[in-house]
Amino acid sequence: MPIFLQGEAKTAKARITVSPSGLSCSAELWLSKDGTTKQATSGSKPFNSTGAPQDVSLPVTMPAGGFQYGVYLDIYVAGNLMGAYRATEDVLVPAVSDPVITW
Repeated sequence: MPIFLQGEAKTAKARITVSPSGLSCSAELWLSKDGTTKQATSGSKPFNSTGAPQDVSLPVTMPAGGFQYGVYLDIYVAGNLMGAYRATEDVLVPAVSDPVITW
């Protein structure tokens, strides 16, 4: 499980395919302790579909420490939710007083 520090800024790159090309799309990456409340979000990041896989950058700042967060990705096409995904791996943001060991 990836470990990040509270307030640390990270950018995820999601490879997204929407077809046909030329559609108005957006993506949002968000972190949640309970799967419904967004503790951190990239905000809605617009992009136009190419009909082929494309990388979309989704910056997010790590929320409060002391919790494990699920990672979610929502894809919108023309304002309609077309895909809602949960990452297979959560992220851990340790409490400020917890020791962080890096290798």
